Amino acid sequence: MASHVPRVRMLYRKICKELYHYSATRPVWGEFIQEARARFEENRNITDEAKIQSLIKEGEQWLVDNKCGDPYIVPTNPGGTKFQRNVPPSLEIVEKHS
Repeated sequence: MASHVPRVRMLYRKICKELYHYSATRPVWGEFIQEARARFEENRNITDEAKIQSLIKEGEQWLVDNKCGDPYIVPTNPGGTKFQRNVPPSLEIVEKHS
């Protein structure tokens, strides 16, 4: 496996996750991903290491430039609107008042 493969794979995953923040529904997100995948497939057979590194840097710069200002956060995850809502009391408090 070439040295750039894990980096390209991680870049693709990050782009897919970032595109999720820009889509209102999964079908729209799917269209965005198809466009991104097509862009990656265009460059799949490039063997020139300098060109590959240039494309990777271009993709990473795209991620920086297109960072979503209001990313989707699952409500029950940290940062979500329901995170730690109605948390059960700790055992220390329960035992103290029993």
